[in-house]
Amino acid sequence: MKRIILVVIFAIILIGVSAQDYKSAIGVRGGFVQGGSFKTFVGGNSAFDLIFGAYYSAANFTVLYEIHQHDVFGVDNLALFYGFGAHVGYYNSASWPTQWGVYNSGTLIGIDGVVGVEYTFDEIPINISADIVPSFNLIPDFRFVQRGAISIRYVFR
Repeated sequence: MKRIILVVIFAIILIGVSAQDYKSAIGVRGGFVQGGSFKTFVGGNSAFDLIFGAYYSAANFTVLYEIHQHDVFGVDNLALFYGFGAHVGYYNSASWPTQWGVYNSGTLIGIDGVVGVEYTFDEIPINISADIVPSFNLIPDFRFVQRGAISIRYVFR
């Protein structure tokens, strides 16, 4: 078991040698769902983005696993990213727009995809990103929801 753990740690260190503009970043998201974002790289081009959002009378927590392609189109600090994840949340249908159908209050659980672009400044510790997050609610019923946002984060190098 110790050997497996050491091999995994060594592999993560080797993967982490490849290009990335920062280690972690925290900031705000604005879009249909407003809230906060904490993104951290876990090795190489792989990152987790933890998102908390609120809209109408609902709150949502999303975890996304993202793969980043850095220096896109020959532009330093520009990255395209894509990935997948899951969300869990709570809603109160009394405050939702009527076009979303009739719900009771309760729990939302579903799966997510993500595709986006981000730019990290050299001169200041700021990162700006725009993404699209197509989501499928599985509970309380199967429903497609399109989300997306623009994020501004403080970068920890």
